[in-house]
Amino acid sequence: MAVFGVEGVEGVEGVEGVEGVEGVEGVEGVEGVEGVEGRSGGTPSWAILSARAGTQRMWPGANRTPAAQSAWEAFRKLASGPRASVLSQALGTQFAVTLASSAAANDSAVITVQGAPLVTLNKPSTQFLAAHQIDYLRAAADLQADRLGEIKVQTGRLVPFFATVGYLSGDATKWTLRMAGTLLRLCKSVEMPVKMGLDVPRPIALSTAVQPVIQTPGHGSYPSGHATEAFVLATLFSRFFYATPFDPAQAVSTQDEVMRYAARIATNRTVAGVHYPTDSMAGAVSGLTLAEALINLLDGKTQTPSRIYHGESYQGDFNLSLLGEALNDPAVVEAGTVALDPSQVPVWMQEMWTEIKSEWQ
Repeated sequence: MAVFGVEGVEGVEGVEGVEGVEGVEGVEGVEGVEGVEGRSGGTPSWAILSARAGTQRMWPGANRTPAAQSAWEAFRKLASGPRASVLSQALGTQFAVTLASSAAANDSAVITVQGAPLVTLNKPSTQFLAAHQIDYLRAAADLQADRLGEIKVQTGRLVPFFATVGYLSGDATKWTLRMAGTLLRLCKSVEMPVKMGLDVPRPIALSTAVQPVIQTPGHGSYPSGHATEAFVLATLFSRFFYATPFDPAQAVSTQDEVMRYAARIATNRTVAGVHYPTDSMAGAVSGLTLAEALINLLDGKTQTPSRIYHGESYQGDFNLSLLGEALNDPAVVEAGTVALDPSQVPVWMQEMWTEIKSEWQ
């Protein structure tokens, strides 16, 4: 059943399932018409063979000269899977994860941009979670009956919620959707090493009373992947949905619609019983900062905000107002700046960014 009929926008969610290679290519369903891979939507090979035998004349050898094309043209014509791989590799040269130890759980993890610290996440201890975070799940559980429908859809689909705020279409905004899919893959590539490296136990590991209403995911709790991904998407869409200067922290402060959706998606994970509020705070800071850095890089800017989240001492809950306060409180989130070198962005990716911006003019 369609949750929100954004014309195959849900295609982007293939990425959120497991690895659905650029699911954003719900857009590519159109290829079934010509069936680039399957010949006219699945015409049997024997029929093609028979028709060729009846129409082919003497073998002419090579009788075509392919025109030279730019890297952008080569990229633009890639099939969805190869395109996704190329995009992921390109961003993988810009962003990475640094951990002090590969032998034991770390106290902090660093997400870097072009080799410089961008996001630093200091984790809470298990004792800290037991003393200051686990009780939030009891209060949040009272919302489970009201939120269960949302929670179940959001386990695999996030983009349709943002598509209620700005028009997203597989035809009109296909490059925007491809970038959304790319950012979601980028999230996965940094989230999972951080989760494993910090190895924070899920709420169910601290209390038999948690009893989540969905399956607890099979990886660490900190940071929340859903919060990271929701705020990555909210930050990307805030660049195009609003006629205001791009400023994600300000969008949080003014509680723009995209940020409200991101916060609700994050909060629903605590309601479901699979995340502490501090997981969502860590994810929100990570997602917002990560997407902001990429967008600033693509916009040709030479610096971007960096942030340190003090999860080792944050005792509070999570919501959009509290996130806004945290972004302005150095005791919770220390802000700085990091230099960017836009010349490291491939020319073909700059062309893609130009195409995305043209979709919103």
